[in-house]
Amino acid sequence: MSRTVAEYIDFLYRELGVEVVEKLMSVPPGVIVLRSSVDGDLFKHPHVALWHKFLLEYFTPEPKPLALILPCTGVKPYRLSPTHRIADSRIARLGLESVVSIYVISEPMVLVPRELDIYYPFANYDYPPNHLSLESRRIFVDILSRVIRKLRIHRAIVAVLPQHHRSILLEALERAGEKMAIEIVPYGRKAFNTISRAVDMLYKLSKL
Repeated sequence: MSRTVAEYIDFLYRELGVEVVEKLMSVPPGVIVLRSSVDGDLFKHPHVALWHKFLLEYFTPEPKPLALILPCTGVKPYRLSPTHRIADSRIARLGLESVVSIYVISEPMVLVPRELDIYYPFANYDYPPNHLSLESRRIFVDILSRVIRKLRIHRAIVAVLPQHHRSILLEALERAGEKMAIEIVPYGRKAFNTISRAVDMLYKLSKL
């Protein structure tokens, strides 16, 4: 269990108590229990709001020199999606596991360290991007603009994002007033090739 996972679960125990947390953590990864169309705006769901609190007040990134930012996926956990599998395979092939942190930009979770993706609620929600309202987009950008500053711990970051998430990241960076070493690679129609190229960029950066 990584430090981030341990700290998040300890936070939940403090906030919700053992009985509630054990019930939530018993939800199998991939079983969708939070849906934006059924549960309203998930940005306001209490468990999502609790994650936002952890992100803003307690989250500290793992001190790895490099980071890769990927978009969320319809498949949960994210790591089971074809695009994330490509990233993981390439990272393993190039021996980068110890130097690269992976983050996922997501509505409504905002930013998720990938090691958390097998846990509730990250492995158990459905939020099509076209459900994002203007109000929720403002919340998304606001929280990301404050959290993104924490990623300065990484020497360099490569983000592979579709236009939707790219625009949110750029707006968050502008609001944060941060000049960070983030290389944003367009997702494009050939996402597999783009993600492989992004990991290759990280490999080159690891040699500097």
